[in-house]
Order: sequence, then C-alpha cells, then structure tokens
Amino acid sequence: MLELKRLKLRSKIYTPFIIIGIVGITFAMIVGLGKEDPLVFDTHVFMLIGGATCTLFGMMLYQNEESFAQKYDMTHLLDMEDKEERYQAYLEHLSDWIANDIEEVNPIRTRGSDPLGPDWGKTDFKLGHKPIRRDAIAEGKKYTGMEDELTAGEKMVADANKKYATMAQERWEVAESNDPDLIEYGVEKLGDLVRTDYFDKNAEEGGFSKVANPDSDTH
Repeated sequence: MLELKRLKLRSKIYTPFIIIGIVGITFAMIVGLGKEDPLVFDTHVFMLIGGATCTLFGMMLYQNEESFAQKYDMTHLLDMEDKEERYQAYLEHLSDWIANDIEEVNPIRTRGSDPLGPDWGKTDFKLGHKPIRRDAIAEGKKYTGMEDELTAGEKMVADANKKYATMAQERWEVAESNDPDLIEYGVEKLGDLVRTDYFDKNAEEGGFSKVANPDSDTH
C-alpha cells in the first residue's frame, strides 16, 4: 500500500520538476547568449544550476509504472486509460493479494466441546488403581473438522502433486502403449501381461536378485 502511495505521489511531482528544470535551463541559455561573455559567473549561471537541479530531482522521483505493475502481477490493469480508476484497481488487487497471503503468527485455537482440550485418560489415573482406558479414536472425533484451510504454500504443493500424478499417469500409459512385449502379446496393460505365459517363457535364474541389487557383481 505504501509503495502505491509513493508511486501516486511521484507521478504527480516529477513532471512539474522536470518542466521547471527544462524551462530554467532554456531561459538561462538564452540570457547567457545575450551577454558578451556567457562564461561570466552571473544570474544566468544560477538559473542554469537551479534548472539542472530541478531536472535531476524530477528524474530521481520518476518511477516506472509498468515495473511496479509487473512486480505485483498487475500488468493487465495498465490498459485502463483513466489514471484514478487504474490506481483504484491497483489498490483492490493489492488488498486481495495481501489478504490471501497473510497468516496469523499466533492463531486462535479452539478445543471443541472439551474446554481443556484432548485428554487421553491421564487425569483419570489414581495411585494404586488401574487407569480407565479411553478410546483415542472415539475421543478424537470431537476434534474432527477443526482443521483450518490450507495455507498458500500447502495449496501450491497440493496442486503440484496433482499435476505430477496426472503427468506420471500419462507417461505410464505412453510407456505401456509403446512396450514391445505388450504389443507382441496383444494386451494393453502390464496387469494383462501377467495373465499370459510371458513370465513363464522369459523366466531367468536369479532375476529377482539382479533387479533387487543392480549394482552387485553377479558374474
């Protein structure tokens, strides 16, 4: 939010500084050319220095709006012609972006129907007596559904796992469709190949040991 305010302020200030600076430099050059010796330290020199200072200051204040939009993934908002509407859209986008990523440092935790939280039979114990057994599964049902929503990082990992599982399944299907042994026996899946006599005909002595220990010297 602070960076957006800074961008808004700079966009209003830097232009007048640059305009004043250019006008000052131009006027100083005109005045200087009208003098017999333009290099003499006079009023036009002060005007030149002041104009150059204003121009440099204006350039320092300038901030590229496109870079700001790219930083927060808001380049789609640059198409809005009205500046005020665009800044309002920036503000709404940043508000949603910050709200989705903020996590409470010390979130409030509830304890279900039991104000003291889980108790797996420890407080039932009396010296000299066998403690009463509590079923952890039955007691734990009271706390079902208390989990919070996934964080942004957890959602990203879950989404990556789903995508990788889909990709792995597609790779497996492609490998099966191109497997020469499956094609030779006229089956589509490895599980169907097990039902044929393929493994009986291609049995190899010590084959399991070779697969289980690929780095061992079997010669």
